[in-house]
Amino acid sequence: MPTTILTDIAETKITQAAGSGSQVAITHVALGDGNGASYNGDFDQTALRRERVRVPIERRHIVSPSAWRVKAEFGADTVAFDVREAGFFDADGDLIALCTFPAAEVRRTGAIVYLIDHVLNFSRVAEGLIIVDAPDDDLFDHVVTNLETQAIFAAEQFDQRLAIRALQETI
Repeated sequence: MPTTILTDIAETKITQAAGSGSQVAITHVALGDGNGASYNGDFDQTALRRERVRVPIERRHIVSPSAWRVKAEFGADTVAFDVREAGFFDADGDLIALCTFPAAEVRRTGAIVYLIDHVLNFSRVAEGLIIVDAPDDDLFDHVVTNLETQAIFAAEQFDQRLAIRALQETI
């Protein structure tokens, strides 16, 4: 399973943001090949071991007050390489979060579109100090809202069915 960590740079920026009322805004995601080997990320990393490509985050969805789902796309024309690391960078170009992939979960770019659909969890950080600065994923939000509405409706129908059954048993 991939491991995602907040870097020391992130912690420094979070501390500064907490005192100033500002936020750390993640804007880009980069992929790298880890210099040809899978590894466990270090908190003191300031860059990917070998970054190969970087793009802006295309869409975001707030999963919870401290978790963001981010989506980015690397086109089929991206140079082919085995993805062993992904970095999430702020507007200053600083590495905020690092995700490393074990050998069994390495995937290859090139020839097909490579999609990042990743949840960044900042549960150990005060709410609102880290954000993802990208357009909202309106379609995803609509689907989630629609599914919640359907679930509530189904639960209500179930409750009504039980009430009707109980009335029928008393007749």
